Amino acid sequence: MTVKVRFAPSPTGLLHVGNVRIAVLNYLFAKSNHGKFVLRIDDTDKERSKTEFEKSIIEDLKWIDIQWDEFYKQSENLAQYDKAIEHLKKIGRVYPCYETKEELSLKRKIQSSHGKPPVYDRASLYLSDEDKKNIESKGIKKYWRFKLKEDSVIEWNDLVHGKISIPLNSVSDPIVIKPDGSYVYTFASVVDDINIGITHIIRGDDHITNTAAQIDIFRAISGSNPEFAHVPLLSSIDGQEVSKRTNSSLTIINLRKNGMEPQAIVNLLATLGTSNNVNYKDNYNDLIQKFSFKKMSLSSPKFNTDDVRQLTKKIISEKSFNEIQSELEHLNLKNKAEIFWETIKGNINTINDIDFWYNIFFNPIQPCCEDKQYISQMLTALSISTDYDTWLKSLIEKTNRKGKDLFHPIRLALTAQEKGPELRKIFMLLGYDEVKNRLENNLK
Repeated sequence: MTVKVRFAPSPTGLLHVGNVRIAVLNYLFAKSNHGKFVLRIDDTDKERSKTEFEKSIIEDLKWIDIQWDEFYKQSENLAQYDKAIEHLKKIGRVYPCYETKEELSLKRKIQSSHGKPPVYDRASLYLSDEDKKNIESKGIKKYWRFKLKEDSVIEWNDLVHGKISIPLNSVSDPIVIKPDGSYVYTFASVVDDINIGITHIIRGDDHITNTAAQIDIFRAISGSNPEFAHVPLLSSIDGQEVSKRTNSSLTIINLRKNGMEPQAIVNLLATLGTSNNVNYKDNYNDLIQKFSFKKMSLSSPKFNTDDVRQLTKKIISEKSFNEIQSELEHLNLKNKAEIFWETIKGNINTINDIDFWYNIFFNPIQPCCEDKQYISQMLTALSISTDYDTWLKSLIEKTNRKGKDLFHPIRLALTAQEKGPELRKIFMLLGYDEVKNRLENNLK
């Protein structure tokens, strides 16, 4: 059997780290078993599904270098859902219902007040044909539910949680068709998984109860079901909601805009909640070799954006000029591009910092060193040398300065920054003429 998994996001919002963690785990599991990874866009929600979100999902996955073997969209599979529904009607496993949302809500409240679980009472199942005609004549639209085997207990060996058992009489018959005629995710997903040949479903443990109902649907349609792995949901260490909100710093598009490295995000998400340690040098092959559900904890892992920043900084600091060259092209540095990168790479936290240091070294800066006497001594020493070491040696001899008193005013005069790259590299990057110009500007 060839392992085949799927990542099936709904195009109703932006991908966040919680979504992408599920994608990464599916991808690692598939590749560690020499299997296939499927991307399926679950766009059955006509009102909320947006083309721009679908494009963003695809862009985000490409950015973190997840490559899919097959691609599907639920909106293109309606004929398959029709076929499956007809099969379920023939074997008596679906039935029409007529309650409104308000009526269902009231029923749940009444059940809760009597200490009963809010399970659908199947009232519509016992309506006569005459009852149904009378209801429909009033303009009330029907919706459809799948009839669970109420006397059965669904059991499966979860790859993360171990053996799970759920009595079906504790679960409401799931809705499969809405009043507007559109198919519900719970049903459409099962049909697609069967048709595509999905062997393993890896998703958040908030779906465990859904899984019991879906396994019953799987078996009613095909006689079997895939294996399941329910991973603990991701939470934010600062209490920030892991959601699809555009303004959330935890969406992938915002992490990308903030200059985070995709490798940093993937490495952290692949490791969180496992016994593996995060290694910023790991590539996908390394992560695939280390992957195992047996290493996964059942507690909810905490995501911290500071961890991504730290990993990003380490990854960037080791990038060669060839690896970063495309990020520098917009600056038109020409023959100074490589020395610029070698100068700044140890002093940037994200790719976005490149533009900051470009402005420091290639645009005029505001003079801020107020030690005019020392600036004059710098210029005097510079007049007799054109390389950093000779200049510094002459400067030490003339001023008897050392440590911070020696170096800090030089940094302020040349960069207007309290901290930054090594002064020797700054001198080489700026060149003699620009160093002289910046010193003179401080005197003015």
